[in-house]
Amino acid sequence: MSDQENKIVISLDDLLAQAQLLKKQIDDLSAAKAEILDSVASIESAKASIQELKTQQEVLVSTDKKGYLMFRINPQPPQKVLVYLGLSYYVEVDVDTALKILDDRENELKEASAGLDKKLAESKAAYDQIIDLLNQIQAQAQQKGE
Repeated sequence: MSDQENKIVISLDDLLAQAQLLKKQIDDLSAAKAEILDSVASIESAKASIQELKTQQEVLVSTDKKGYLMFRINPQPPQKVLVYLGLSYYVEVDVDTALKILDDRENELKEASAGLDKKLAESKAAYDQIIDLLNQIQAQAQQKGE
């Protein structure tokens, strides 16, 4: 077998198109990961709220986004809470069951995040290879032009 038989020929336009596709994929994966991390933070906040309501004697509740008006409330520890299941469905459960549901959902999201990290690393590696190849082509073109 000669060297000619082992070479793969690809046009510059195809390389550029592949780079653009990978860049979009990287952006989409990054956005999906940010959304997952935001959901994980919300779940952690929900779990902290449940724990705090179990132990707090008094809670300050804001009536608006900026905190112009606050109420002091002496809450009763919640017996039941509503937990979001997805697709606009909620379930009313006791606090311990709510914490278990939230823990399970958090673990699912963290696994999904890890999967996205793997895909993101693969896409970035492929993108970097194409960019290196394009840089080599550009350097060769400049050398020929001199």
